[in-house]
Amino acid sequence: MILAFRAAGSTIFSSMKLPSLCLGACALTLLVLADPAHAIDFGQVDNFQDGTTMDWINGGGSPVLNIDTGGPAGAGDRYLQISSTGSTEPGGRLTVLNLIQWVGNYIAAGVTAIEIDLRNEGAVDLSIRLAFKESFGFGTPGYLSQPMILPAGSGWLHFFISLAPSDLIPVGGPAPYATFFSNGNGEMRIINAVGTGNLNGEPIAVQLGIDNIRAVPEPTTTAFLGTGMALLAARLVRGKRRA
Repeated sequence: MILAFRAAGSTIFSSMKLPSLCLGACALTLLVLADPAHAIDFGQVDNFQDGTTMDWINGGGSPVLNIDTGGPAGAGDRYLQISSTGSTEPGGRLTVLNLIQWVGNYIAAGVTAIEIDLRNEGAVDLSIRLAFKESFGFGTPGYLSQPMILPAGSGWLHFFISLAPSDLIPVGGPAPYATFFSNGNGEMRIINAVGTGNLNGEPIAVQLGIDNIRAVPEPTTTAFLGTGMALLAARLVRGKRRA
């Protein structure tokens, strides 16, 4: 179940000329092949405190920046910043993508949700979504999350995004949910998208702050595990008292 939501998303390849697109695709392919950590892990988090973008890239449009202060924790808390121009040229859509640590077998890893901190640094409302694609590239099918609504000029807001089948929207005829999220999706995007007809979003001129992207289970799963551990501890205590 979606506890909080805000949406946004887009890709930068809609109007990219063929040579640029080919070069970008080749570069991103090399990036994936060069990194052995090509899998989702339960509990992993991107907090950008190492000063890098942690494999989040734009693919050919506006730069992806690591800002050294001003994250949700305040002074000294680094975060990721992306922007878009609103044009139909590359960089016009608000998007950032990851081909490395946020793809893989979500089902085997037990990852059923993603938490994230977002800040709208622009003058227009945003509808941010997570987009999962079968493979890298413009127009490939996949799944779209429910929206995370960010009012213009918002402060940092924390969101929980469910990846349950009932909470994701299939786009373009992707593989069935169980197959898609066990065989390994090809990329994960953070985009601005009001509509649900594509995984690339709409052109918009804005700036977005991103931090603390975390792979987690559903709250009900966490609560169940916590309850189980508490019951086990209580039984052990009672057993000791009887002894």
